[in-house]
Amino acid sequence: MHKIVQASALALALLGTAQAATAVTTTTANLRRAPSMSGPVVAVVPQGRLLTVACQGNWCRTTFQGRGGYMARTLLRPVTNSAPLAGEGTRFFATCQAMRRAGVAPLRIGNPGYRVALDPNHNGWACDAGER
Repeated sequence: MHKIVQASALALALLGTAQAATAVTTTTANLRRAPSMSGPVVAVVPQGRLLTVACQGNWCRTTFQGRGGYMARTLLRPVTNSAPLAGEGTRFFATCQAMRRAGVAPLRIGNPGYRVALDPNHNGWACDAGER
């Protein structure tokens, strides 16, 4: 629950500067505390990791394993374009059980209601077989 609150707070904080999108790391990449190559490294993100990002200029703000930071935009491949974080057409499912009750599971990335937190195997499908 705490991670959901943190992610929501980050998303709301970024609304003024950018909208959220999803991207995949193209190589193992450093997550930095500041948007600079000299910024301290707070985590190392493996290649192929799906992230929710908010980009501005050459840097993208994201979180990985509960740590927030910045990653160079050149190390990311966009998966979905920017999308509104709230408003008409957005859906939120707290659990896969809730998604199944609504009759929309599994849900492909890019569709309203998809969340990385409901895609633990990072295959682009939330709540597919075996995921809770």
